[in-house]
Amino acid sequence: MRRERAREEREKALRKQKQRRFTITSDVRNRASQAFWAMHVEALNWSGMELRAYATAMQLSPHSLRKWRDRLATGEVTIDWRAHLHPSARPAVTTSARNSQPERRLTAAEIGDPAAPKMPARRFFSDEEKLAIARETELPGAKVSAVARKHGIVTGLLFRWRAQFGIAQKKRSKLARVLLPDDMPAARALRDLVRQPEGKMVVDLADGRRVFAPAGSDPDVVRTQIESRDAAQ
Repeated sequence: MRRERAREEREKALRKQKQRRFTITSDVRNRASQAFWAMHVEALNWSGMELRAYATAMQLSPHSLRKWRDRLATGEVTIDWRAHLHPSARPAVTTSARNSQPERRLTAAEIGDPAAPKMPARRFFSDEEKLAIARETELPGAKVSAVARKHGIVTGLLFRWRAQFGIAQKKRSKLARVLLPDDMPAARALRDLVRQPEGKMVVDLADGRRVFAPAGSDPDVVRTQIESRDAAQ
């Protein structure tokens, strides 16, 4: 009995030791969750996508993504998610999500791993700066992509700022209708460009246009139909 009891106690102690070895503390788990959402919030801000569209594409909960975006925006949660990456997983050139105090990594660096490069702090733009940058795209000869590169932002974000401040795409020029007298050589040449199809008749409209209608049609009925269609447009 004593041997069996001693063996059971040793096995129980070994199980507890293994459990403690592989247990993740709640603090590490919380920081991992914060880093995960901070990464997605930064990607959302730089993508230029709507929140729901980004959440659908990444298979995330829109409610959770909105909640963490608000927490990070108000400063309730401050974390640099890149500081929790293993050094071997860090890109050579990148930008930082926020300025924050150095935090402990989620994974320990192995011996011989290269030191993490210093990352510049990400820029935050005020509404006045956003408006000024968006207005630069309206200058003669300016291109949205060139302005975005100049200020170190993505093109999609600049398009979103343009829509936010009502700087919409320029309207296309409308063509003006020009009427030429029938006796002018240019008018006769234009009329001869399009031949009258077989089985069709020519109907002259009041504004000088010509249309082809089935032979035997009432010209007044044709004109009424054309005018009704133009009015509907």
